[in-house]
Amino acid sequence: MLLSATWPSVQLALHSPLVRAGVEALLTSAGVSVVEEGGTVLVVDDTWLERSAELTGAGAVVALGSVAWAGLLPEVTSGGWAVLSPDAAPTELLAGILGAAAGLAVLPPTLLPSLFSAGEDEEEAALPLSGDVTLTPRERDVLALLAAGLSNKRAARELGVSESTVKFHVQAVYSKLGVQSRAAAVTRGIQLGLLSV
Repeated sequence: MLLSATWPSVQLALHSPLVRAGVEALLTSAGVSVVEEGGTVLVVDDTWLERSAELTGAGAVVALGSVAWAGLLPEVTSGGWAVLSPDAAPTELLAGILGAAAGLAVLPPTLLPSLFSAGEDEEEAALPLSGDVTLTPRERDVLALLAAGLSNKRAARELGVSESTVKFHVQAVYSKLGVQSRAAAVTRGIQLGLLSV
């Protein structure tokens, strides 16, 4: 077990009292400080999907639930985030909390196939792969930051440009790759060799 000083404080915003009690017991037994307000990491469940706008500007967020969070969290959080299955193993939950607190995007391998197919319609899935796709250096930078899980705001800070400029480049990347979502752009970028894994 790690010393509690190495753990971020965690605030739980879980709908089910039973789930909340179980997660709290797990975290406290690992030496994690669970607080009522102002935690370094906020843990939410799918009941927050409809209220995700309330998370705007939140620091690190760990979502226990649907893969739909992977499309929302980069847009609303200002820190790292994790999307985990509601029945995530204790080690996965702890890794998600540490990763989010460190500013990373964390997904378990079991969610990756559904994430990369989320948002793809049949037309996107049927698009042939073409080596003729050419991205500008800035579009390649933006695609790499999308693959790293950064929000438009964080990508803008990273690149030293405005958020509007990043949005413009994201739309250009979508158009050139023939996709309509971040996950599909990353998938297509990998397939075309524009991103290395």
